[in-house]
Amino acid sequence: MLYPQARTEVADADVDAGAGVRDLAAERLADREAALAETIRIDVAHVADLDADGVHVRLYRPEEDTPVLLYVHGGGWVFHDLDTHDAFCRYLANATGWSLLAVGYRLAPEHPYPAPLDDVATALTWLRAHGDELEVDTTLVAGIGDSSGANLIAGLCVRDPGALAYQVLVYPVLDALADTESRRTESVAENGFVAADIDWYWDQYVPSAQVRAEPEVSPLRAVDVSGLPPALVITAEHDLLRDEGEAYAARLADAGVSTVAWRALGMTHGFWRRPWEFDASRSAVRLVAGTLRDLAASLRD
Repeated sequence: MLYPQARTEVADADVDAGAGVRDLAAERLADREAALAETIRIDVAHVADLDADGVHVRLYRPEEDTPVLLYVHGGGWVFHDLDTHDAFCRYLANATGWSLLAVGYRLAPEHPYPAPLDDVATALTWLRAHGDELEVDTTLVAGIGDSSGANLIAGLCVRDPGALAYQVLVYPVLDALADTESRRTESVAENGFVAADIDWYWDQYVPSAQVRAEPEVSPLRAVDVSGLPPALVITAEHDLLRDEGEAYAARLADAGVSTVAWRALGMTHGFWRRPWEFDASRSAVRLVAGTLRDLAASLRD
């Protein structure tokens, strides 16, 4: 059953429904304008747009010398940017006390795989090289992403298991070839996210069917996940991506990777970055904040 907030609000903040012929430039502009019209925008001590070796990034630093979250936004690899996620990144930086480096990676279909993943890797390398001048603590860098952004974080960890100290995957898309119960039954009319949409997004990101089973594209298909960083996997009950996220959490745990899986009951895809609307989003952010606090403490001990 859908939670009342999910029934009364347009829960999907990460995907734009409908496949076929589309005016991507107009849709992207509409997304950005809607986000910039949001009246909720929390002050952060330091916010700066920067160039990370050719990748547009935005640093949110609540205070100096904090650990860093590498934040990768969702949008099906096709939509959204630093502005659409700005209000939430401000909220998350203040809630966790960590600095955030949000990555404005190149978008598909103009820039298909591996360009978005390469941009995330480039941003991380740049961050580690410039931590001192950015006044952040790069001895502890965790990754966090939602939807397709979670795919890029997971893909980065598969490409380089030592890249991050921790990975937070929020309703991740993890298998281009998924055939799960949630894919078949959780196409939710209320938020317009149906199975045909995710198929369309995959077509834009990875046009070559032969590449889609590659582990850094579909991390759930990785042969060995035992060396990957510990993980927090957040899913939504009424999300067609639910089962692949939870299957990935189970695989990590079975391989001995410290993993927590948390399902938001009654929620649909997209609830995560609307804490001013969804109780479940605020709870998820508190869970992330507590997890990061424990991570930092464990590394200090």
